[in-house]
Amino acid sequence: MNTLRCPPGLRALIATAALVLVACTGASPPAGEATGKGAGGGGGGGESASSEGGHGGQGGAPIDTMECVDECPAESAGITIGCKKRFMFGMNYAWHNFAGDFGGIAAWDKRGVAAEAETHAKNLADIRAHGASVVRWWMLPEIRGESVVFDTSENPTGLGGTTRRDVQKALELAEQADVNLVFCLFSFDNFHPTRLDADVKTVGITPIVKDAKRRAKLIDKVVRPIARAVAQSPYRHRMVAWDVINEPELAMTGPSPDDGPRYEPDAQVDPIEHAQMAAFLGEAIRALRAESTALVTIGSASMKWARSWRNTDVDFYTFHINDRVNLYWPYNQSPKDYGITDKPVIMGDFPIAGLATAALPTLLESWYSKGYAGAISWAYSDATAAELQTIKAFADAKGCGVTY
Repeated sequence: MNTLRCPPGLRALIATAALVLVACTGASPPAGEATGKGAGGGGGGGESASSEGGHGGQGGAPIDTMECVDECPAESAGITIGCKKRFMFGMNYAWHNFAGDFGGIAAWDKRGVAAEAETHAKNLADIRAHGASVVRWWMLPEIRGESVVFDTSENPTGLGGTTRRDVQKALELAEQADVNLVFCLFSFDNFHPTRLDADVKTVGITPIVKDAKRRAKLIDKVVRPIARAVAQSPYRHRMVAWDVINEPELAMTGPSPDDGPRYEPDAQVDPIEHAQMAAFLGEAIRALRAESTALVTIGSASMKWARSWRNTDVDFYTFHINDRVNLYWPYNQSPKDYGITDKPVIMGDFPIAGLATAALPTLLESWYSKGYAGAISWAYSDATAAELQTIKAFADAKGCGVTY
């Protein structure tokens, strides 16, 4: 078999070529290492695209397959996307307009990505200039404004006017800035009860998630169309992973699996039980697998619930940490110390200012050396110039092993 070396930008050419189909496949990954054949969406097509598709970030079998050599694999653990195994190093964007970047909120004069492309282009370029190559971007942390259309019974009927265009513009801007995206679909905030604020309605999804038929509509009318919007973009290779939901445990009540710690829901949500959340996430993941070849994870609130999603079809685990979490589940323990050996682990949300007991450089070096597969700080909008320089210094020191 001939060896195809993959220089920078080759996957972009592969993704957009109309007449050539070439897939770069790495050697069999080590046990527990997540891989994605093409860092982005699958077969494209319109809203009637087939529900059958890739799984586990692998996509369908290529017409012509040649071995691909990674010339700069991460020295530490990592996440493999296409040819490249890298320590997934990045930053939470996480939004410009909370719950408005994808679809907009017209009554509040909050516009989507396409209408504010210049602002987003500048921000993404600045993130990249400071060493982050992966950007976690929230999509529908609450459903309000024009992002999703509902009928009179509050059942979703489709995406709003600009949502699809905003998704595709975000991918285009990511290409321009040379960053890769982790789209975070939902958040525990979605489970706040339905309310009206200043003439804008926010629809809570608790009753939808609890009802199997209504839940299916949320998957078919919202999750699938978003995934298809990614798949139809010529820049879909910029989409490296789906984070299905941010901190789902904060929208849950009752026991966690295997007699683990009980869930402690946010005081303002209408919580659901583990089985209901697991059903929702499982159905969302199956839809994403069918429409996209990007990897899948869940942004867990804390290592406290390290076992909550082990039976869920994710490619790698993501955990968050803050000073309170660090008191009981400290940053300086390895994934193995926490009993996690089956899949890679990244820290997907931690203060860019560092913890009270550890400065940012200490955190990053600890995770890099102790077997974590990535670190994505919170957040660009909160960062000082000095903190951004610390991010850059870490990236510069580690070199190409932290850059896809």
